[in-house]
Amino acid sequence: MMVSQVYIRKWGLSLFFCLGILASAAAQEFRFTTNVSSTRVAQDEPFQIQFMLENAPNVSSFQPPALNDFEILQGPSQVQGQSIFNGQRSEYIALIYVLQPRRVGNFTLPGATARVDGKMVRSNPVTIEVVKGSPGAAQAPPPATVPGFPPRRSAPPGIGDEDVAEGILRKGEDVDAKLRKNIFLKVEVDKTSVYEGEQLTATYKLYTRLPTNSSVTRVPAFKGFSAKDIELPNPPQATTERLNGKLFKVFTIRKTLLFPLQSGTLELDPVEVDNQVRLVRLVQDNNRRNRPRDIFEDFFNDPGFRDPFNDPFFDDFFNRPEVTYEDVPYKIQSTPVKINVKPLPVDTRPISFNGAVGNFRMSASIDKKALTTDDALTLKVVISGQGNVNLLNGPKVDIPGSFEKYDPKITDNIEKNSNPLSGSRQFEFALMPLEAGQQTIPPVEFSYFDPLAKAYKTIRSQAFTVNVSPGKQTKRDQEDFSVDKNVLIPVRKTPQQWVKDAAFLLGSTWYWILLLIPLLALGAGILYRRRLNYRQNNADMLKHRYANKAALKRLELAARYLKEGKEHAFYEETSRAIWGYLSHKLHIPFADLNKQLVQDKLSSRQINGQNTHELFELLDNCEMALYAPAHSNDKMQGAYQQAVKVISQLEEELKTKKELI
Repeated sequence: MMVSQVYIRKWGLSLFFCLGILASAAAQEFRFTTNVSSTRVAQDEPFQIQFMLENAPNVSSFQPPALNDFEILQGPSQVQGQSIFNGQRSEYIALIYVLQPRRVGNFTLPGATARVDGKMVRSNPVTIEVVKGSPGAAQAPPPATVPGFPPRRSAPPGIGDEDVAEGILRKGEDVDAKLRKNIFLKVEVDKTSVYEGEQLTATYKLYTRLPTNSSVTRVPAFKGFSAKDIELPNPPQATTERLNGKLFKVFTIRKTLLFPLQSGTLELDPVEVDNQVRLVRLVQDNNRRNRPRDIFEDFFNDPGFRDPFNDPFFDDFFNRPEVTYEDVPYKIQSTPVKINVKPLPVDTRPISFNGAVGNFRMSASIDKKALTTDDALTLKVVISGQGNVNLLNGPKVDIPGSFEKYDPKITDNIEKNSNPLSGSRQFEFALMPLEAGQQTIPPVEFSYFDPLAKAYKTIRSQAFTVNVSPGKQTKRDQEDFSVDKNVLIPVRKTPQQWVKDAAFLLGSTWYWILLLIPLLALGAGILYRRRLNYRQNNADMLKHRYANKAALKRLELAARYLKEGKEHAFYEETSRAIWGYLSHKLHIPFADLNKQLVQDKLSSRQINGQNTHELFELLDNCEMALYAPAHSNDKMQGAYQQAVKVISQLEEELKTKKELI
């Protein structure tokens, strides 16, 4: 009887202090969950059940569920901890029992209840399947333990002591090895081999078993891909995953839908994260070593009767001198992932194919079937489905010469956070009839590549018949030569006297000026036509010649965004100005632009100095600001001045140095 009272009193005090800690935790998103180490166990096999409260404010009571079909081997024991990610702090506490089934069957354990902030809350129920024990199960080696889960009573001697939390640094333990084992980054892709234009999803995750304050310092650029990010919760929400028998908290840093723009082997750049990991270092305390042992611990030699205050958790709570904190900086990066991008088939490619990859549907309609030559009709084409919806080009529309066609109006309706990317793109063509009569608009044709079927598919709409009647704005009829409309002057039968009249205009200055005007206009028209042909035939040369002016013009727009404080628009316009300048000045197609090719072109012109270094540094800063914005007018002002300086200096060097042969 006395032993039972001591047992209840000790664990009651333990639970009291656990709930006290919960009451003072910072309120974030509250969660109350039930987890088990295994949902299928043998009858003679112990297992662990954990009730976890995350970010619980003002907890005043806790009640575990009825466990009539199970024997309580140990518990409740407690684990308390916190994690900090991108400045968001999350605190949790877990109460753990070790149970052993009494009989075979399927059992549903109802959730535990707790009073949080004056309201009763319940955790999720779990179902346990208990099967008949197999011979020799008792001799099986114990599974790997997770911090907060006490070892099973059936463990061999020497292994039955409760594990110390991973955040505690043992004497002589290698800090680097501990960090590598307990905090790391992973990149998960749903595909490593895709067709050009086919979607793949990349997810960057941070795995940790340690309290850490983490910040992303480098984001991937996704060169060779069109990227669309999926919006993630802010602050990030942690999930749990079990790896090699150990439970990790997992934070999703970035989740992106990628569409390769070229074939070949492309690489997903790594992401880098800086961490400040807080470790607890235990210092030997002679007073604790010499304290008298509990006679009940010696008598029963049972972990269930161990003093709950002999735990680093309570040492930390009372600020006892044998516990010290150590903040360890730890920088990690993910492993680059290579993606094999296969080119689309060429032999079977339809004429109407314009780059769509996925699974699509098409509908086409006109808003009028009868109109006059004064009106206009709208041909609406809607392409919907899954795939690279955001990259769709207009379908092939053969409009007859009896209509005047204008550029289409494009409207996107893309489902937010859809994966695979889903939605529709609408094209509205305005058509103006030029001739009256019955006109026919041919069928609209759209082709796409289906990566699942590995084949092209073509969709055609029906043809459209339109009745066009003459409008008011028609051409004038020919002159009317009917009676009384055209009368001849009477014929004179006798000679008339001719009198020379004074010249009003003939031979005057205005006469010669007006005579020269048509000739001058004709000459100006010829010169303008030649200049236009020259520009069309020498577009690349003109782009090269005026690349500096075009870049500075773009930077004027960036300066306006700078004054308005639009950070994303500023860096995007600055990046376009620099890449556009390099494309035109170095004769590199925009689709083939990359840093290595630019470096080679500049090297061939003997430009390898401070300007080149500043150029690539500026490009990196723009990319970083686009994907990881940190609003700073000083940085934006510095980037603008650096862009003007780099472009101007490159222009001077390119004028003075000739390309090596």
